[in-house]
Amino acid sequence: MNSEPRLAARFFKRSLAEALSGLARAFFYAGARALLVSHWPVNSLAAVKLTTGALGELKVNPELGRAEALRRAMLALVDNGASDEANPSYWAPFVVVGEGGAAAASN
Repeated sequence: MNSEPRLAARFFKRSLAEALSGLARAFFYAGARALLVSHWPVNSLAAVKLTTGALGELKVNPELGRAEALRRAMLALVDNGASDEANPSYWAPFVVVGEGGAAAASN
């Protein structure tokens, strides 16, 4: 059995993961404290709804952590969205990377 395709697939996955972590690292070096990222390609409307939902939660409740704000936005889609928005494929790809807790008060 030829193992070359398996090696190529493993290399591709590793290269892709390194590229994503490299891109995230670049944002963190540039001063970002947190990133909202997805694990796989997503529906654009899902990205809009989750981002605006999470930011809306943070606006109403500033001491709330970023990860908790995202969790609440996800639950709002499941509980109040259209039937397809309750499907995990719609909201599950998103995670907060970095400081998922509440933002520190600025001086």
